[in-house]
Amino acid sequence: MLDLVVGFCPSKEGWGPLSPNRPVDFTSCFEYGGLVSGLSVLFIIAAVLRLRKLQGAPQLPSSLVANSAFWIKLSVAAFALFASVAEIVVMIGLSPITSVYITSLVLQSAAVAVAVRLHYKEQFANRVASTPLLLFWLGTSILALIRLRTAISLSFVASDPPFIIANILYMVASLATMAMESQPKPHMLYELPADEDDDVYGEEQQVYNENYLTYQSPEERANIFSLLTFSWMTPLLEQGFRKPLQMEDTWELSSIYRPEVATAKFQRNWQAQLRSGNPSLFRATMRTYGWSLALGSFYKLIKDLVSFMNPILLSRLIGFVSKYNTPDAEPIEYGYFYAISMFVVASIQTVAFQQHWVQNQRINSLMKISYTTAIYRKTMALSNDARQNYNVGGIVTHMSVDAQRVADFTANFSHHLWSSPLQIIIALYLLYQTLGWCVFAGVIAMVVSIPTSARISRSMRALNKLLMGYRDQRMKIMDEVLSGIKIIKLYAWETSFIRRINEIRVNLELSTIRRYGILQAGFSFVVTLLPFVVSFTTFGLYSLADGESHGPLTPQLVFVALTLFNMLRFPLSVGPMVIPALLESIVSSHRIFDFLTAGEIDFAAIERKPYDRDAPDTSSDDVLVSVKNGSFKWLSAEEPTLKNISIECKRDQLVALIGRVGAGKSSLVSAVLGDMVKSEGAVEVQGTIAYVPQQAWIMNATVRDNILFGHKYDQAFYDLVIDACALRPDLEMLPSGDMTEIGEKGINLSGGQRARVSLARAVYSRADVYILDDPLSAVDAHVGKHLYSRVIGPNGLLKTRARILVTNAVQYLNTTDDIYMIRDGQIVDHGAFAVAMDRRGAIFEFVHKYIESEPSSRTETDGSNDASETEYFEEDAATNEHNGMPSPVGVGIRRKSTKQTLGRASVGALHGARIRRKPHTEQHTTAETLLAEAGRTTTTEFSRQGKVEWNTYRTYAKACGSRNSVMFVSALLAASVSNVAANMWLKQWASSNDDSTADHGGLAWMARRHSVFYYLFIYGGLGLLGASMSSLQSLVLWTKCSIRASREIHENMLRGVLRSPMSFFDVTPLGRILNRFSSDIQRCDETLPRSVGGMVNTMVSVVSAVSVIAFSTPLMLLVMFPLSFIYRYLQQRYLFSSRELRRLDSTTRSPIFAHFQESIGGVSTVRAYGQERRFIAENEDRIEKNIRAYYTYLSLNRWLSLRLETLGNTVMLGTTLLAVVTLQYFGYGDAGLVGLSVAYALDFTSSLNWSVRSYTEVENSMIQLERVVEYA
Repeated sequence: MLDLVVGFCPSKEGWGPLSPNRPVDFTSCFEYGGLVSGLSVLFIIAAVLRLRKLQGAPQLPSSLVANSAFWIKLSVAAFALFASVAEIVVMIGLSPITSVYITSLVLQSAAVAVAVRLHYKEQFANRVASTPLLLFWLGTSILALIRLRTAISLSFVASDPPFIIANILYMVASLATMAMESQPKPHMLYELPADEDDDVYGEEQQVYNENYLTYQSPEERANIFSLLTFSWMTPLLEQGFRKPLQMEDTWELSSIYRPEVATAKFQRNWQAQLRSGNPSLFRATMRTYGWSLALGSFYKLIKDLVSFMNPILLSRLIGFVSKYNTPDAEPIEYGYFYAISMFVVASIQTVAFQQHWVQNQRINSLMKISYTTAIYRKTMALSNDARQNYNVGGIVTHMSVDAQRVADFTANFSHHLWSSPLQIIIALYLLYQTLGWCVFAGVIAMVVSIPTSARISRSMRALNKLLMGYRDQRMKIMDEVLSGIKIIKLYAWETSFIRRINEIRVNLELSTIRRYGILQAGFSFVVTLLPFVVSFTTFGLYSLADGESHGPLTPQLVFVALTLFNMLRFPLSVGPMVIPALLESIVSSHRIFDFLTAGEIDFAAIERKPYDRDAPDTSSDDVLVSVKNGSFKWLSAEEPTLKNISIECKRDQLVALIGRVGAGKSSLVSAVLGDMVKSEGAVEVQGTIAYVPQQAWIMNATVRDNILFGHKYDQAFYDLVIDACALRPDLEMLPSGDMTEIGEKGINLSGGQRARVSLARAVYSRADVYILDDPLSAVDAHVGKHLYSRVIGPNGLLKTRARILVTNAVQYLNTTDDIYMIRDGQIVDHGAFAVAMDRRGAIFEFVHKYIESEPSSRTETDGSNDASETEYFEEDAATNEHNGMPSPVGVGIRRKSTKQTLGRASVGALHGARIRRKPHTEQHTTAETLLAEAGRTTTTEFSRQGKVEWNTYRTYAKACGSRNSVMFVSALLAASVSNVAANMWLKQWASSNDDSTADHGGLAWMARRHSVFYYLFIYGGLGLLGASMSSLQSLVLWTKCSIRASREIHENMLRGVLRSPMSFFDVTPLGRILNRFSSDIQRCDETLPRSVGGMVNTMVSVVSAVSVIAFSTPLMLLVMFPLSFIYRYLQQRYLFSSRELRRLDSTTRSPIFAHFQESIGGVSTVRAYGQERRFIAENEDRIEKNIRAYYTYLSLNRWLSLRLETLGNTVMLGTTLLAVVTLQYFGYGDAGLVGLSVAYALDFTSSLNWSVRSYTEVENSMIQLERVVEYA
């Protein structure tokens, strides 16, 4: 076997893989037999599988695929095949012929031939660049370059020029083919799937198709290189740089992120768990997202393992530099190899981490979508028993807090359960290999610091909780002041209330923030001092107690150990964070599980049957509502509220339910709707239901949308309903008519108006059964008479419908078909009015007592007493008597087909189809949209766009005080100088023990060797000074600058608002003003100083790193100069887009919870109308909009992070390469300076990242300051 292998490649170097004769090069046998052959075989297998998959794919139209670019690409690929065959021909002419060369080149040619075929097939069946092709052309190009270098080193250039030429042509053709394949391909218009109700979209269908590409995410058609580098985000950033981004600028989500798709698999797994009898939310989640989590863990594993290669390579590089001028020196090629390898390793680490992070956030988003949608669906079906345990606030907490915690831990923290121990084990092993047992002194110091930091953190959390209480106390008074601002201004009490609010602000709030700042300064001291304590104890102990087991304390030991200690800090510090996050996640998971397994309404308790009134076998005697011997209760554990109930309502009947308050009339309505627990009897309902609750439920939408309630707009019938429900004069009074937006819970409508809008909604639905729960109680007597005569009564619009009317208005009872008298939850009397009066039973007594206690007609003050109603009926009094009643529903105005008009047909969501976001799917015309905008009763909140003005920064600096600002900056600079000096001193200490560098670099007195205590004393002093200055700058920032600025900013705004004219309060919502005093002030108090401190710290860190690198390697300034322009480009693109995307994320999140709270309030109405699917679709649509903004912002962050880390990696590459170049051409290199500069270059990457992010955070915080200053 061995002879066969040797005979296959009889080279003297053997199979290697590394050549013993040529530094940093593979053997020819390994290159051809291992790399070239391996790549070719792998690609052929992948290509064959891909071809089989494409075999059955539909062919794209020739107009889309027939283009010159494709034929040029195919020609270049064919030329690569020609060059590969040419290599074989030239190789055969060599003597002797080596089997491995011929075999590998034949396999390469076969792979290229398959690639040409795959190119052709992909062109006619796929519009996305082929991943196998891109990876093959990239890999074969790299291998061609490696083979070229080997051939040159083996003097093939002189002995066989044709082979070199063929190799170069093949490499160039491969690179050109890869470049052309990576270009985006033309795309055809996306066609919508057929909808169940094509009439819903109408003529807008074609418009949507033509505009779809504007919204389709380029991620779906991006090639693998674009996906890995997030280059598909670049066009959006360029657009954001030119103009502020709006919601319509963001792209459609990929199908996996759409709520209906994202939740489908989770819902299936959760339903399977429920059917198993032992449901588990954890199992359902893992079966849904387990493989996605595994993929994220795979990326994390690659990142963790690769990250530990850099300390090893750094050790080799420093050792290479220190030994270069000694007999044991390695060839110069090894220096370049170490430098380039560090860059490659760092780049792999960057890509793996970005993919790990984005994969985690995808899982996070999908889990939140699934949980939120599941909670919403559950809310629609929650039983009354369950509702006793879950109020609106609690359910909202499940959606906003619990779902977030579980998703955050699963996606972001769960990986640390295995990753952190792995990193700790590897780091400790490498540290032990570097310094021996002394490393445990530093590890112990790090472990000991954890309880101290944790204790400070707990104290800070306690103060933060106390601060929130004080803030609530101030906001309570502020709410009272703003609510009674008219009285305060009338009595000129502004000054007194300003003084009272300022006392709470200064003596409680700001005093607590000052104590918080002191703890923050202590925390900063511990965090800053810790690295010095670790290195001080480790290196001191090593120098004093050991110093021999691994040699003297040289730069190679020092900087490798420092790098490993830095890598060890994160997994050690994240441990105390993971455990609390795990516990919180478990608690939240149990809370969600308890809610999702709570009791549901028994929908089977009500037998619902379809009803077609146009069928030939139907008649007016059909019973549409039937309750037989029914007993109902609100809670399953209590006694029945309704007992032995039997009622029925035929198709054209008007049935009245009467009884005193609390008798059970509304309960009976709820029983028919299925909202109560049925303990006995049977309930049957045929056809659709329209429900008018006693307390009208109004959505935060336009008047028209409230009436249409998801149904199509039929103007003729709509106008008829408006007139019948006496809404015409109200609409004429509203600023934009029926396009006027109604506030939350119909706040800008009177009680009578809300009741009539609710009634109009029911009438417009054209249902079969109408359940009217005392709709006349909220309107005036004459309005009620009009509504009864034109809508409810025997001659009204609902004449041909089954109607159950809850009322105590006895004046209408004589026109009803049947009456049921309810007392103490039981039907005590029933019959037609005349029969009941003759019988002189309970109905007679009820009517008689009503007549005795009430005047013959209700007074004008009964009800809402709307001026518009009175005016309307003064003008319309004679209309009802002389013009007659309008045609009832279905008579005269019904068209040929119920489905074509409306008659129970609604938007696609009611048929099970999902509402899709389209550019032109609004039902309103442009003019109506403008009317809706004009119909807003309050001014639109002003929102600045673009860059924050410098005047805002000056305002904050002035509020901080010039003296405080100077103290802060001085302490920060002193801390930075001390840190740099300490690192320089550590370098000098290590270099003094290295014979190769002891005589170079530094002054003569520094070059002399001193005792260990001498170095330790100065190093410890510099470290202590740096930690003290860092603590001082934090103390000045929190207890001086921010306190003074916060006090001045709040006081100015408070005075400005309370001294504003009343016109300001008339057009400005109270919530908007309170938001300035709560959220905006909170950000100015806490977020703004933290952001400013972080930004200045990061800027100083970047300057320090650049200074040290430039000092160590002056030629790096030539590299950093062009990189600075790239950095500026990235910063500007990110800042302009991130600012708007964060705003969009915030503005699209609130409607989710607003719609949820609104849905909970009207869940009975939604269920009665059978519109659960539409509301679920609306909830999913709002979630989708938020995820669009959030995912775009997330991808933008990854776009920036990857590029900034690449810039940092480039700086590290330049630093290491220039160190090797200096060594090669000048014969000198300081291992200490190389280690120091590379250490700063490694930190430079994170500093670059934080510099942009901190500046962005400052800009976002300054926006809150702008909002506060606006009111000041």
